Amino acid sequence: MDQAERLRQIVKDLKEKQRVSPQNARIITVTSGKGGVGKTNFTLNCAIALNNMGYRTLIIDADFGLSNIDVMLGMIPKYNLFHVITHKKRIEEVIVQGPCGIKFIAGGSGIWELLNLSTQDMEVLMAQLEHLDELADIIMIDTGAGVSEKVIRMILAANEAVVITTPEPTSVTDAYALVKSVVTIKKDINLRLVVNRAESAHEARDVMDNFIRVAQRFLDVKLEPLGYILYDDVVVRSTKKQKPFVLEYPKSHAARQVYSMAQSIAAGGQNDDGKAQGLKGYVNQLLKLFNSKRKAL
Repeated sequence: MDQAERLRQIVKDLKEKQRVSPQNARIITVTSGKGGVGKTNFTLNCAIALNNMGYRTLIIDADFGLSNIDVMLGMIPKYNLFHVITHKKRIEEVIVQGPCGIKFIAGGSGIWELLNLSTQDMEVLMAQLEHLDELADIIMIDTGAGVSEKVIRMILAANEAVVITTPEPTSVTDAYALVKSVVTIKKDINLRLVVNRAESAHEARDVMDNFIRVAQRFLDVKLEPLGYILYDDVVVRSTKKQKPFVLEYPKSHAARQVYSMAQSIAAGGQNDDGKAQGLKGYVNQLLKLFNSKRKAL
């Protein structure tokens, strides 16, 4: 794709500026207020777009209830993060290679086993997780959907989060409730909004503008509009084929819109000190959040 070629050059220029010294991977959580809004589909296709642009991208499927990355790719992973935590496999052995070099790790309930690890086991795991920063530039964590404690804390642990909604009133309301729960605890998180399955660009912009305006007025937080994906039959067809639509239908409107958002993601997202968070930093922050709750109890 000509568009992909242009984006690869942009990414190459950005990476040459950023990689004066070794960088941690950027951690981006992708979440939604309710299920069925296309969160996992966005995560997968955006990760592939970023990978095609030159970023080494890894997905961690942390939707402990309905892990779907493997299903969408028509693959059956033998191992997941739980096997790493229980010392049965090394982190490199649970990484699954998908199309176009995309990589993913099936998380399942393994993420929550972190809370029960001994100090020694945690040190061993952290050393392995830190190695992922050498293998990936961007790690996208596909969280569960809904306003649950686990989802909220997974969002809070990251410096960047993408919130997916559709124009349906229930989806918008649930997404707003999720944002409210997050920013009530942490205001400085970088939240980006994506509107999926809009009937028109006008509808997508209207939903996005209203959402951002209400959040600014009542929550005193400014969300960044990342973009939108119009309703496109190719998304449904590719899902049935278990093929990512950016690969199956690269010239579709949906694919072009995802590439546009991937470009926006590639262009920003570092902390104020200019350093990416890294998976080790993310897990440390996640553990702090749960430990603080335990102390409060």
